[in-house]
Amino acid sequence: MTTATVPAPSTRADAPSASSAYRLSFGHLLRSEWIKLTTLRSTWWSIGLVALVSIGLSLLMATSLASFAGDVPPMPVVEANRQAVQVVVFSTVLTQLLAMILGTITVTGEYSTGMIRSTLTAAPGRVAALFAKAIVLAVTMFVSSVVVFTAAALVSGPILPTGPLDLGYPDSSVLPVLGAALYLALIAVMGVGVGFIIRNGPGALAAGIGLVFVAPILVMFFPRVESFQWIHDAAGYLPSNAGQSLFMGSPMTGITLEPAPALVTVLAWTAVVIAGGIAVLKTRDA
Repeated sequence: MTTATVPAPSTRADAPSASSAYRLSFGHLLRSEWIKLTTLRSTWWSIGLVALVSIGLSLLMATSLASFAGDVPPMPVVEANRQAVQVVVFSTVLTQLLAMILGTITVTGEYSTGMIRSTLTAAPGRVAALFAKAIVLAVTMFVSSVVVFTAAALVSGPILPTGPLDLGYPDSSVLPVLGAALYLALIAVMGVGVGFIIRNGPGALAAGIGLVFVAPILVMFFPRVESFQWIHDAAGYLPSNAGQSLFMGSPMTGITLEPAPALVTVLAWTAVVIAGGIAVLKTRDA
């Protein structure tokens, strides 16, 4: 009688090598998320709407200011830059909603189609897939926002009575615009976190829009009296109010924060929401 032996897996010619070119890496996850993001029509619709709204509102504000040009006294360069920046980035009041929507649908879209199962099968650690999605979306939103704001500045600058942005003073021209682009990128990342927490498209959109748009408006219903002052103080730390303090100099509601605390506040909100997304992703089935 003979005994058949099976070679050890490590000696088989077809056994995968630890150094195989097809081994999953974080770079591969980034490439996968980039392909998924750029092949969605909703991505390009969202970016197109951001561009249309941003440039359109900048033109509208610049034209309105130009109509009162005779009544505007000469301004110092820093003040003129501040006005030009407000014209360029004013659209973030609306485009932050599109950034949040884009962030949520990149996640909830996978849950609705079942693609999330393939994603998590390829990346069983799960957290790496979340970070890859957030990084790709953040970079895309930041770069596209910089391009859109640049176009808005070029179009509105010649119309403004105080002239276009003076780049010789970057603290009052370049940095606020970059701050606005960074804010939109972080809002999109928050959308990713909200999407993983709620996993339902309409529910995630409602939660995200409520956080960045509705919550600051609700503060307006509280009078500025001593008994409600704590609400107005706390409102300055809402994501959208902190973001507006960062790049516009004053928020819709609440107290005004200095640039550094404002940036830390937006980063903290992003970290908390992403941490919530990680917790749900790690503890619940797809």
